[in-house]
Amino acid sequence: MMFQPGDIAACYGADWTGRLISLGTASLFAPPKLRIGPSHVAILCELKGDLTWVESTTLCEAPCLVRGESVAGAQAHRPRDRVNDYVRSNGKVDVYRLTSINALSNPESLLLSAILINHFVRPGKHYDMHGAILSGTRTFQLSRLFPGANLDELFCSELVAAVAMRLNRMNHSNPTRFNPARLLRQLVRSGKYHFLRSIEGEL
Repeated sequence: MMFQPGDIAACYGADWTGRLISLGTASLFAPPKLRIGPSHVAILCELKGDLTWVESTTLCEAPCLVRGESVAGAQAHRPRDRVNDYVRSNGKVDVYRLTSINALSNPESLLLSAILINHFVRPGKHYDMHGAILSGTRTFQLSRLFPGANLDELFCSELVAAVAMRLNRMNHSNPTRFNPARLLRQLVRSGKYHFLRSIEGEL
C-alpha cells in the first residue's frame, strides 16, 4: 500500500482556487519540491483496520465515512477516492512521509486515529474559512495581532499542524498560522517529513 499512518497528502488542485492558493504561497527559497506549494493537505490514519484520509474542506461532496453524510469541515474518506478526485481534474497528489527516526510507534498510531476521528471528525468540527484566509498572509501571520487558534473550527493545514504538534512532530505554536505550503516547508526543513512520491494517475 502506498500510504501509511501519519503520511501527509499534499494536493495540487487544477481549478482557479487551487492555483491561486499555490501561487499565492509560492517561495523561491523553499525546498525544491515546495517552491510552489500545495493548495490543500490531508493526513492518513487507520480506521477499523483501513487507511483513511482525514481532511477539513468544503470542496468534497462525497459522504464522510464516519458521519455518513456530506459535510463542510473535518471528514474522512477512502484515500483512493480522494486521490482520484484530484487526478481526474488534472491535479496531482504528493505524498510526504515521516522520516525513519520520526516514524510513529504503534501507540502513537492509535493516538493519531483517536485524535483525528474522535476529536475532529465525529464531533463535526466546522471549516475555518477566516483562519484559512489569514494563514495566507505573508506578514500579518507573523504579527502579535494574529488571532489565537480556535480548534472548534479548522482549515486543512491547521488540522494537520495541530495533530503534528500534539504528537510532538512539530514545535508547539499557533496552528492557524500554517497554510499548506508553510506547513510542509516547516516539516521538511526540520527533518520530520520527506517527499515520498507524486501521484498523477488514477489509483
